[in-house]
Amino acid sequence: MLILKHAKWMILELLRAPAYVVSTIAFPALFYVIFAIPESKDMASSNLLLASFSCFSVFGVIFLQFGVGIAQERSKSWYTYLRTLPISPFKLTIARFISAMFFSLLAAMGIIILALCFTHAQLSFSEWIIFILLLHIAGLAFCFMGLALGYWTSEKTSLPIGNLIYLPLSFAGGLWKPPSILPEMLQEISKYLPTRYYGEVLWAFVAKQNIAQKDVMALTIYAIIFALIAYWGFKRDQSFRLS
Repeated sequence: MLILKHAKWMILELLRAPAYVVSTIAFPALFYVIFAIPESKDMASSNLLLASFSCFSVFGVIFLQFGVGIAQERSKSWYTYLRTLPISPFKLTIARFISAMFFSLLAAMGIIILALCFTHAQLSFSEWIIFILLLHIAGLAFCFMGLALGYWTSEKTSLPIGNLIYLPLSFAGGLWKPPSILPEMLQEISKYLPTRYYGEVLWAFVAKQNIAQKDVMALTIYAIIFALIAYWGFKRDQSFRLS
């Protein structure tokens, strides 16, 4: 299947870049060690912080590194060559998603291993499986967000613009510190951010509460908006190359 073949080569290409693999795992893990482990006093707080920083790690890979990778690829002749291959842009995008999900899983596993070794985090085997699946299914919205970044920025601007979105959204969404301790004005803004809805879904799961339908709907709406922006950017990029 062409999608899986392209996904395989995308994954192998990045695995041959040790700096990328190490940074993918080390950056969110470092934040977790600094901000989360000291605050993981009991099972409840450990599980909530595990969920927060797992969301942070997955968000970082599928939005920032994924989006920056697309922007950089568009500036190279390899991107032009890909358009000559017998695979549609849609299938190529699916292959990108698979590649992004693979590396986001590595990043999340780094957080999970640290949580199991140094905190009171505890879930049953089936809950761990559901947690990882939910982490990536809910994170699909940020795949489209990464696509939008990749098609609307250039090779030089993608990383700084991506960081200006990634870090503030992570902080304001409550993925570093609980939303309840954010400044009052930021607490109000936080309620409408995609990262906050993402966190709410995972926090509810690890706390063994019902996941609110409004959080799922909000993430779905954000996914649709990001997909439309990404598609607009893709069509714009294609028209520039044809002109």
